[in-house]
Amino acid sequence: MNDKAPPGRRTFADAWDEIGYLRDKLLYWLYQRADAGSARRYGRRLERLLLPADPAHDAILGEECWSLIHEANGERRKAIQSRANEVHLIRRLHELSRGAAYEATALQDYGYADLSDRLDLLAVLYHDDGNLDKAITTLRESEELCREHGLKFDGDELLREYTDEKRASQQAAAG
Repeated sequence: MNDKAPPGRRTFADAWDEIGYLRDKLLYWLYQRADAGSARRYGRRLERLLLPADPAHDAILGEECWSLIHEANGERRKAIQSRANEVHLIRRLHELSRGAAYEATALQDYGYADLSDRLDLLAVLYHDDGNLDKAITTLRESEELCREHGLKFDGDELLREYTDEKRASQQAAAG
C-alpha cells in the first residue's frame, strides 16, 4: 500500500474522472491516514458530483463512493446500504456479461476478487454496526466465492476473529 496521498489534480476529462480522483483521495484519508475529518472534505466534493451523475444509484463506482462518504460521516447504516447495493450491482454485471464477447472488458475492475473484497468490506461494516451474525455470513459468502473461483480468500483472519468473538459472547451468555 502506498503511504503517499494521491497527487493533486485540477483538470478532469469528465465528472466520472473527477469522481474517481476524489474517491482515491477519500480512500487515502479514511483508511490509510484514519483521518475522517479530511476524508469528509473530499466526501462533500464527491457528493456534489454524485447527485447529478448517478441520481438513481445504479453505478457501481457511485455506490462505492456513497458507502465511503457515509462511512466518513459516521453513518454506518447508510454505508451498509450503499455497499450492499454496490455488491448487488457487481453481481448484476456478472450476470449480464456472462458469456458475452465483452465479458472480460466489463469485469476488468469488477471481477470475482473485487466482489470478494467488497463482501469483506461489507462484513466489516456489519460487524461495526453490531450485527456479528450478518458479518460472519457475509465473510463466509466471500470465502465460498473465492473457493468457487480459485482465489485466495483475504478475509480468513477477520472470519476467525468474528467467529471467536461470537463463541466468546455465547459462552459469556451461557455462563
